[in-house]
Amino acid sequence: MSEGEGTTFMQWRERAQSEAREDRPGTRTLILVAAVVVVVAIIVGALFLLLS
Repeated sequence: MSEGEGTTFMQWRERAQSEAREDRPGTRTLILVAAVVVVVAIIVGALFLLLS
């Protein structure tokens, strides 16, 4: 199994956070903002489909 296959979201999040800690603080903020945007988009999309 190559790296990346079978990686859970939690493993990805932990790796992204550890890399962000080693990197610039702005990178961590960018990752968190991107995650929030994705979650909001999923919720809005689900509500749109349910109400249409």
